[in-house]
Amino acid sequence: MRTPLLLNILLVCTLCQPKADPELYSRSWTDADRTYLLAGLDSTLNMILEKVAGMDEDQWNRQSDPNRWSAALIVEHLITHDELFYREVRVLTGLPEMPPVPDSLFSTDDRILSYSEINDRNRGTAPSYLEPLGRWCTKEDALNAYSRVRNALIRFVQTTDKDLRRYYTSSGRGPTQYRDLHQLLLISISHTARHYEQLLGH
Repeated sequence: MRTPLLLNILLVCTLCQPKADPELYSRSWTDADRTYLLAGLDSTLNMILEKVAGMDEDQWNRQSDPNRWSAALIVEHLITHDELFYREVRVLTGLPEMPPVPDSLFSTDDRILSYSEINDRNRGTAPSYLEPLGRWCTKEDALNAYSRVRNALIRFVQTTDKDLRRYYTSSGRGPTQYRDLHQLLLISISHTARHYEQLLGH
């Protein structure tokens, strides 16, 4: 029995296609990933807002010592952090998808989420561009600014049609070189949870 010509052509094309390199980073962004980010970004925002809601201006600005941030400075730091990440995701997803790189240069999602824990292994100081400078005069202004930028991130995750695993950025610190944009937003979640733990001491 002779194989139809079209089937022969398809078989040849399939055999000639390059196989995926298992050593290259090849994750895809899933509906479950999107749902996880939306839940985490929303819940950690609400954790912060609820924690500081009952603070008066004195409690809001109080520092127990010069090296310990007040609640006002913590929230300002969170605003600056989310603004930076929002710019990154908007700019990078406006570019063509990036070339594949080795999987070994990325961390796991679980390891990134572990940044929410404060311990000697991951303790550090904020880089100068993320240091709070007292830019908001009132608690209300700061919380409005924080809600605005976090909700912009949430809207981005809700509406983007980009595969956030196909875009990546330098990790900046830590044992791996890159983080994809899904992982970048996981950092925003774990970073907020980390500073919520600091607020519990206020």
